[in-house]
Amino acid sequence: MTTTGTLHRRTVRALAAGLAAAFVAVLGACASIPTSGPVTEGQATPEDPGQPFVSAAAPRPDASPSQIVQGFLAAQAQGARSSFDVASEFLTPAVQEEWSPLAQVAVVAGEPELVVDESTLEGGTTTVRTTAELVGTVDEHGVYTEEVPGQTIEISYGLVRDDRDQWRIDTVDDGLTITETNFAQTYKQVNLYFPTLDREYLVPDARWFPSRNWQALAVRETLRGPSEWLAGSVATVAPEGTALSIDSVPAVEGTISVPLTEPVTAASSADRALLLAQLQASLGGRVEITVDVGGSVLSADEVPTIGVATTPDDPVVLAGDQIMRLQGRTTEPVASAAPLTGLQPTALAFRGRSTDAAFVVRDGGSRIVTAPTAEAGPTTLLTGSNLLAPSIDRYQYLWSGPQVQAGSLQVVDLGEAGSDEAVTPVAAAWLEGRTVMSVRVAPDGARVAVVSDAGSGAQIHVAGIVRDEAGRPTQLSEPVRVGQPVLAATQVTWVDRALLGVLGRTAGTAEPVVQRVPVGGPTVPSSPVEDAVSLASATGVSTTLVGTSDSSLYAAGTSTLWTRVATEVRLPTFPG
Repeated sequence: MTTTGTLHRRTVRALAAGLAAAFVAVLGACASIPTSGPVTEGQATPEDPGQPFVSAAAPRPDASPSQIVQGFLAAQAQGARSSFDVASEFLTPAVQEEWSPLAQVAVVAGEPELVVDESTLEGGTTTVRTTAELVGTVDEHGVYTEEVPGQTIEISYGLVRDDRDQWRIDTVDDGLTITETNFAQTYKQVNLYFPTLDREYLVPDARWFPSRNWQALAVRETLRGPSEWLAGSVATVAPEGTALSIDSVPAVEGTISVPLTEPVTAASSADRALLLAQLQASLGGRVEITVDVGGSVLSADEVPTIGVATTPDDPVVLAGDQIMRLQGRTTEPVASAAPLTGLQPTALAFRGRSTDAAFVVRDGGSRIVTAPTAEAGPTTLLTGSNLLAPSIDRYQYLWSGPQVQAGSLQVVDLGEAGSDEAVTPVAAAWLEGRTVMSVRVAPDGARVAVVSDAGSGAQIHVAGIVRDEAGRPTQLSEPVRVGQPVLAATQVTWVDRALLGVLGRTAGTAEPVVQRVPVGGPTVPSSPVEDAVSLASATGVSTTLVGTSDSSLYAAGTSTLWTRVATEVRLPTFPG
């Protein structure tokens, strides 16, 4: 398959339409999901280190057109780590002035294949066409988009002989084309952070920047604002027009100085403090920063202690008809939940500490109820046809709804459970006509992950949650699609702040495995657990759980192995 796009093409003759692409490296993700090794004991298989980094050299005298293009591609990768001076030597002087290397990035699976048009060589011009397998794209703001496996990209380079009779490139697309191996060594994955609307937590927004100046780019993009899909779900505290006054963030005696323009002084003292916390988190968290305006340090309130929302509590499982707390390999009954006698539990959910939380149960597929206690029987929260497994957000709203979608999910205000006003719709027009398999709200309450299918295979989306002034969810933003290699999936969960776990399969696999799906990065499959049917994980913990069809439970912690930790249990569930 061939993909084409649109971008600015720089040439000495004209600006013409070109092809945009960017290819993304496979990076390692959270250690709590193993990518290799057997289910129990054994040695993990080391990952293939891939090709060595290709260093760049200036054009050799009398280099052929193909050698010029090969050298230009190698110099692009080095430029992302140092400077693009060497890459510019492969271009004509006019194109050197016009070429914009960071407009976009194309990361490809291997070295592109080159074909030279030899029919025009004697006339002093030629075209070199390159073809490569496309993995993903990175736009000018550092946003990564994963591509469907198997796609290819074609890019052409126009060359001329210069006044020294040397071949140089005079027609080139803006942006870079880099192999995934070189991309992993020259680009840095950075989480930008934006406060939730209630200013309680920071929400990550994953970006990819050249390693040589990632700090300045991280500040620039933090000030510019979140990705479009997240914009309505987080707060912006930098006043409009706030920007870096110089294109760098120098470090002085261990403190990073962030020089900003005058508009930032319009922010309140509290907003300035929150902006400092936001910038500090985007720059790695463990750094001291100051904000300078015109050479003076910007005054602010004390920087608030604000971090990423987590759900670091023990999970629960179902053993027979009893909800059990799981601690390592040990289970014990949850005192706040009575046996689920008379119910057909197919999913569990809870919020808070498992020792005293209020649990909800999907009873069969058409009813969600509160778990019975010693004092009271179950209370019906929601009824419907083929209801989704529930997820509970930090505002105490239970998320569910029918699997076959008409364009809205449903939430239940657990504080008003049983009243007519408790159940309200959450508009999501993009879900209309789709069958939803799984929904999971992030711990920050600003994002939701959805697995759905319109008949052509599973799709994984992440959307921003729009809430009213009381915190009630009202609609979902237009989503971003992630996990392009996943063809079929049954369950999604949050593994880390910007990483999903998806129980699904990709091309060439018959059984589902846990897929590591970054929200802005390449998908990586884990090692398999035979007959896996359920998945549970949470941010802030180091354990991922997989349940199997024979009621065994496997866990992966900081090692690269799945270990069986329990038998005769099912429905593993973390808070959320």
